[in-house]
Amino acid sequence: MLLGHTLGLLIRPYKEWETIQTEPAKSPKSYLIYLFILSAIPPIAGYIGATKVGWSIGDGAVTKLTEASTIPLCILAYFGIITGIVVTGIAIDWMRDTYTGRKENQLSGIAMAIYITMPLILLSVVGIYPVIWLGLVTLLIGSGYSAWLLYSGVPIVFNIPKERGMMFSSAILTFALVMCVVLMITTVIIWSVGFQPVFTN
Repeated sequence: MLLGHTLGLLIRPYKEWETIQTEPAKSPKSYLIYLFILSAIPPIAGYIGATKVGWSIGDGAVTKLTEASTIPLCILAYFGIITGIVVTGIAIDWMRDTYTGRKENQLSGIAMAIYITMPLILLSVVGIYPVIWLGLVTLLIGSGYSAWLLYSGVPIVFNIPKERGMMFSSAILTFALVMCVVLMITTVIIWSVGFQPVFTN
């Protein structure tokens, strides 16, 4: 079960990766329901933080966004997260054949993408309290742990030497960073066509 593995990866990652590696391969579709649920955490937290709590910079005045402008942005963010993870998962499956030479009895790329992004998704709950320094610290911690899960898990899950696993992991990380840039550019374009945030004051 994905949620059980997620907890295991946070507590005892090496042992959990070994457990995942020994399980029979499942269809990518079996992981999508978890992805649809968990991907709602960042936009919901962002919505609460932006419209209900707000943030202050400089003079101490609390700034919030209007609900009307925040809801479309949160919906777009939700689908952006899902798209980013699914596309990265597809890329993992595509690259896997090159780095492992095997297709059968291996973890779905989408499942792998979900596992390695889980720290970022779970830590996004701090968006409820939108403080810049807290968000940056959380982003660094989540990104660092996700990268560590990636580099530690790929050699185990795909049963390849550590050197080849390092290359495979670096390729996945590079692709994920490209996806982040694409999503950022898409966000700017969306803002420019009328979906920009509107402040209450």
